[in-house]
Amino acid sequence: MWKSAAAALAFCAFPAVAQTVPEWAQIEAVEVKAQPGPAVWHVTRGNSEVWVLGLVGALPRDLQWNKQYLSELFDGARAILMPPKANVALTDIAWFVIRHGGELSLPHGQSLQDGLPDDLRARFEAARDAVSGDANDYRTDIPIRAAMRLQQDFMKKAALSPREPRQTIDDLAGDKRIHSAPVTRFEAMDAVRDILKLNPPQQRVCLAQAAQDVTWGLAHAAPAARAWAVGDIKTVKANYSESRLGNCIMAAVQAFGDIDARNSAEYVSAIDAALNQPGKTIVVIGMGPLLRKGGVLDRLQALHMTIEGPAE
Repeated sequence: MWKSAAAALAFCAFPAVAQTVPEWAQIEAVEVKAQPGPAVWHVTRGNSEVWVLGLVGALPRDLQWNKQYLSELFDGARAILMPPKANVALTDIAWFVIRHGGELSLPHGQSLQDGLPDDLRARFEAARDAVSGDANDYRTDIPIRAAMRLQQDFMKKAALSPREPRQTIDDLAGDKRIHSAPVTRFEAMDAVRDILKLNPPQQRVCLAQAAQDVTWGLAHAAPAARAWAVGDIKTVKANYSESRLGNCIMAAVQAFGDIDARNSAEYVSAIDAALNQPGKTIVVIGMGPLLRKGGVLDRLQALHMTIEGPAE
């Protein structure tokens, strides 16, 4: 049950490897020429500057990338703002398991696959088998739990490290004694509980989206990560997109949709505030919230800020 609760909570903390192609914003940015490394955007106002580092999600464990590039970028920074973080304590997880853990499993005598339409059953089984998922593990899952389990098994199959590149960023910040904190914190438990209120048809829609995530991710996660490592934004955009499962949950659970909208607004406010202080600030954000139409860079551009960015 601990794994079941952790899976539900993991959605709050880490964007899934993404699969829904965003409508990208058209950013009028001045090109930054630099050594090969992850792409960054440079926003300035007077003698203040913000360097924005976009992320594509978890990286392959064997990916070699230019960490020295980030180390040099961080030199002299007064602060690093990391992605939003859920306020979830171990006591919250324990309470969730005790109170709701049984709701993640079907009633006795029922099975997941028997409750799926033929077309969805076939897509689910293909995705499960593609990530080497054990059929017995899924057998008594409710559909939304099975969707999250697919996500977990995909991460294992693709050999993705959920801690990278964030662990490297945290280590560099510590080594350089730079204050690091999430751009905002949010309460998540009410939203997590609302996931369990989704009716079976809603859950089956999200399971179908999770199956599509697996198909896309197995083909595109590694190319997106390799392109990210060298700042190839054109190839990143061709291979990165936002989680269908995540979008499904945000569409069905208003609390999650509200959190996503607030987080984007918090980034814009934090960057604006940083530009009112002298010195350098580093901001770390997912590529989707950063580059999508109506996303953070689009909003900053609407505020007539000077933005330098990588060529495509």
